[in-house]
Amino acid sequence: MLRFVLTALVFGGLVAQTAKGQAVRSRSGDYLFASTATDARALWVNPAGLAVSIEASVLAEFVLERPVDGDLRLAQWSVGFNSRGFALSYQRDRFSEDPNTGAFRFGLALPFQRGAIGAAFTFYRGNTIDSSTDRGIDLGARYRLLRPLELAVVLRNVGRPVLRDAPGPLTGLISAAWHPLPGRLVVAAEALAAERLAASGYDVNYRGGLHLSLGRSVPVLIMGALDFSSSFSVNQWAVGVAVGRGGDHVLGLVSGGTVEPADRLERMSLTGVASRSLQLP
Repeated sequence: MLRFVLTALVFGGLVAQTAKGQAVRSRSGDYLFASTATDARALWVNPAGLAVSIEASVLAEFVLERPVDGDLRLAQWSVGFNSRGFALSYQRDRFSEDPNTGAFRFGLALPFQRGAIGAAFTFYRGNTIDSSTDRGIDLGARYRLLRPLELAVVLRNVGRPVLRDAPGPLTGLISAAWHPLPGRLVVAAEALAAERLAASGYDVNYRGGLHLSLGRSVPVLIMGALDFSSSFSVNQWAVGVAVGRGGDHVLGLVSGGTVEPADRLERMSLTGVASRSLQLP
């Protein structure tokens, strides 16, 4: 169990980029891949991941941000849980200017042989014109093509929800995770295409990362990740570490920043996950 949660916690990912993919971008989505997330954070990354594991989990995540022209501040927090393919979560985003925004999300997922499908339904609050609620849907699927290879596809922002007067672009992504050394090394890559709302066509970005486990006797995982633009130039980086206790509790710390316009540390994410295996009838 620990291997799966550790992999999901610190594997791959980025510090935040502009909001492509969700009207409210979860920071879990900055450092997780659609082909690896299996605990409660899969609700924000790929809802199909909720049915991959038979474990129930609860999570709490806090993100500290260091703006160029401001002080260190709490930028986002979220809580949630999942059990047997059903999940609930709440996320709060705190901006330097009002209004702050909130998102309540629930998801359902069903397993099938070698894979799973899922859907997430989100209710957003925080429009700059009024306090009305907007809605969006994410759809996802995962499939184990080979024993060491997992594939995933996700369609986000179905319905193009509006938050802070900005609609979320319809976005599709494909993700792959390769386990050349199961339990020790995982390599993943992801391609994301987001529609241009002010023009025709799509913007394409890529992500890649790996993690190295120190083994069962030392439950520590170290990771590194890079974010690439459509021209394959590096524009973001992330490093992190996670530790487990007793196989059921995981604590992770991820930090990262941008390469342009200045190479600097911008954000730190602290995540706690507690999981418990379920005995299925």
